[in-house]
Amino acid sequence: MTGPRSTAATRWLAGAVVLATLALGANPARKAFVRALVGRDGQIPMDMFLGTSSSPGLSEAKHVRVVLLDGLGAAAASGLPALSEVCAAGQELRVDVGFPTVSLPVQAALWTGRTQQQSGLQYRATQLEAPPAGASPAQVADSVALAESHPEIVRSFGFASTRPDPSRDPEDPEVWRAEFPEHAIAAVASTSRLVHVHVLRVDEAGHASGAASPAYAEAVRGADELLGRMRAVGPADALWVVLADHGHRPAGGHGGEEPEIRVVRACVAGPGIAPSTSIASIHLVDLARALADALGAKLPSDARGRAWTDALADAAPGATLPHPGPLRVAIAAVLVVLALVLGVRSDRSGGWRVLPWALLLALAGVAVMHGWPTLSDPPVFAPRGLQLWLACVPAAVLALGLGLAGQPARAQLVPALGLLAAALVLCRAPEVWLLPALGLGEAGPPLMPRWSATVSVLFVVVRSIAEGAALAWLLRPLVQRVRARVRARR
Repeated sequence: MTGPRSTAATRWLAGAVVLATLALGANPARKAFVRALVGRDGQIPMDMFLGTSSSPGLSEAKHVRVVLLDGLGAAAASGLPALSEVCAAGQELRVDVGFPTVSLPVQAALWTGRTQQQSGLQYRATQLEAPPAGASPAQVADSVALAESHPEIVRSFGFASTRPDPSRDPEDPEVWRAEFPEHAIAAVASTSRLVHVHVLRVDEAGHASGAASPAYAEAVRGADELLGRMRAVGPADALWVVLADHGHRPAGGHGGEEPEIRVVRACVAGPGIAPSTSIASIHLVDLARALADALGAKLPSDARGRAWTDALADAAPGATLPHPGPLRVAIAAVLVVLALVLGVRSDRSGGWRVLPWALLLALAGVAVMHGWPTLSDPPVFAPRGLQLWLACVPAAVLALGLGLAGQPARAQLVPALGLLAAALVLCRAPEVWLLPALGLGEAGPPLMPRWSATVSVLFVVVRSIAEGAALAWLLRPLVQRVRARVRARR
């Protein structure tokens, strides 16, 4: 018969294995989640509420000039002289570029009228193998696109000519950067029907220094100056569309759904655009429809953009953002409630200790050090998660103290695991990971505004609490012996 001491040792060993697995395995699991998040294309089923539009669109324009100021947030764009001049001559807009706020997928929406969820291009950064079906530039015989850097973006959409030419890629990119303004001005002044100029200096400054930096402000001024030079030589009958694809956080970064990053300033002026002193809010797919109409291009049959006047009349806020459905929210709520109940019931001591204090302290630490992270926040993607882990160190210490005081490890861990499971459900992770393995679906990104970033954070939270609980579990027998000896000496 197995003695009580042997049974206790087996339980202690089993507990140590479980806690060590959670402590050591949480970060690799987080890495796998982030890789799936940014490394997969895939459509995301969603409902859209932009409605239908039977009104006529913009009339065709002889010349169209599209200038995209990459990374220019709406706050930084306000008051820029050249950009404001375009707005004053036509219609100023606040454009919701959709989610995620990543350059190539956003530009795919601009040229096809399909949202990121429809196209399946989510965190895609590499050049597309072929232009998307129905892309407007591929339908314009003499379309031209110029990129200050990262030419793989403009090369993805079927322009008849792109610059720099691929044969120039091995050369020093700084040489092209110095030549870019003059090439852009010459292209804008040409007779080509469609010219697209992709200015990237603002985005590069945002990534390097953040949107609150002097370098970013200087890049913004330079981009606006270049816009003014291009406007001065453009055809008199050109339709001008000037916009950004996203903004930047004060410390740098984009990709999430925050309005200050997702909603950008845009200006449209030229034939068919009545000057207006009001600012209208539309969606990027609406602007894609306007561009296609001006070019006489036919967008894909599932493109959701509305005719120009209809789009201006109805802002439809948030209509293109994916969101968890009611069933998913209900399942997540049940998981959280069950985890809290099980956590409380596991600690029979009652009083203040029954609450998941370590979890609450970890969440507070993350909120204080980072705000609640979004997919625009670089620490969410960091392989080691060190910045998030440092925010959770006090929670790990608290879990250690509670464990040494005799609280069961599951009192703190079960609520944290329940919250993680709920967030995984809300960002579609179960079907992304499980259904393809069962042959019931295709792998895609576990992507949802806010919740995907929350999953990354909660993996670090679980890891931190598990580390404290595991250390307490390992030290508890020693602490109990010390306490027993102290009592015996009394």
